[in-house]
Amino acid sequence: MLAQAIAASSAIVEGQLFSTKIDDDSVIVTRVNNELKAYSAKCPHLGLPLSRGKVESGTLTCMFHGAEFDLATGDNVKWVDSFLGLPLPKFTHDVLALGKKPCGLKHYNVTEQDGQVYLSEQA
Repeated sequence: MLAQAIAASSAIVEGQLFSTKIDDDSVIVTRVNNELKAYSAKCPHLGLPLSRGKVESGTLTCMFHGAEFDLATGDNVKWVDSFLGLPLPKFTHDVLALGKKPCGLKHYNVTEQDGQVYLSEQA
C-alpha cells in the first residue's frame, strides 16, 4: 500500500494525539522524543477509542479501563484496572479483563518528508 499524506508536520505535536483514518482504520499519531509514532486508535482490550485517552510521561492510558501503553514502542505497560478512571480493587482486574491477555498496540508506518506526514499499514 502506498503511503497517504495525513497532515502537515506541524500538526503532530509531542505529547498530543493526532487522530486520522487509513483504509477505514482509526489511527493515532504522535511524537515521542521528536520521532513519529503511529498506532491503532482502538484499545486491544475492547476496541474502545484510544484517541480520548490520557497522554502523560510517554504513555497513553485508555480512559475506559485503564490499560496503559508505552508510546515509544506500543507495548502494554499496565492492563485493565479501572472503570472510567475510577481505580478498582485488584481482585476485580481479572473479571474486568474478560479473559483477554495484555497485548500491545498495532503499529503503522509513519514517515515525514517535505513538511508532510505520511501513513501506511505495516506489511
